[in-house]
Amino acid sequence: MKDLDFLKHADHSRKAAMYAAEHDGKVRHFAYHEELGECRETFARLLQDVQQGEIGVILAPDATCLSIETSPCWMEAFIQAVKQHKVLIGDHSHDLVYDLRDEDDEARFRDLYPHGEYEQARSAPRSLIDAIAQSPFAAASLESGQNWFLVTRIEGKAPDDLIYSLSSGARGQAVDVFGLGRWKELLDILAPYGITEEGGWCPVPLERKDWLIRTQHQEDAMAAQTAAAMKPHRASLTKGAQVSVILPGSGRVRGKQRRRRGGRNG
Repeated sequence: MKDLDFLKHADHSRKAAMYAAEHDGKVRHFAYHEELGECRETFARLLQDVQQGEIGVILAPDATCLSIETSPCWMEAFIQAVKQHKVLIGDHSHDLVYDLRDEDDEARFRDLYPHGEYEQARSAPRSLIDAIAQSPFAAASLESGQNWFLVTRIEGKAPDDLIYSLSSGARGQAVDVFGLGRWKELLDILAPYGITEEGGWCPVPLERKDWLIRTQHQEDAMAAQTAAAMKPHRASLTKGAQVSVILPGSGRVRGKQRRRRGGRNG
């Protein structure tokens, strides 16, 4: 292994790239590939630059940050590209330089990412806000007792403008509770179930896309029911009035809402 001083003598005809990542709960853009899985868009752009031969050195505060939300297949593609294009990786916190063409360096670099760690970290329960941020669909799920709960960020960019959907049902069953609201309203709905924002939530991963789509179709059907139930009464409502509707067959109270599906931002 070499220390960072070695980079002073490296080939400077190509660019140096900085890469940093952490689990900070912020909403990210993700890149998806059918064969490779998922990674942060910043990692995908870094790999593309390496593959195009534009990068000679990658500098990171800690080499382990390259693995954050990076699937094993994306990481393998990265390793092979780094070797092919003779790219050096600098680790500032440990004062090390990895040259993956060297077998010992490659072995040490691979040891930074134990087998199964990605899947374990990816599926581990966490706070609601972190789970939403870590999901490619900005969606988090939780199972409590005999029920499941799903929270999805729908629209808005500023914290005060964010709108969330909440749906729930018995395990293995369709949606029987659905609502929309801001963060505090969402937490107020969850409170009677003994559920908080603090922990137990899991990001909805790419593999559960089909389940998420089915659930969202059920939510939309319930929203349409609400709108239809409200239609005869709209003319008698004062502007800004808050109205609840009992949906036929559900026994649940729903608020009248219009929703706009949105993807992940940030």
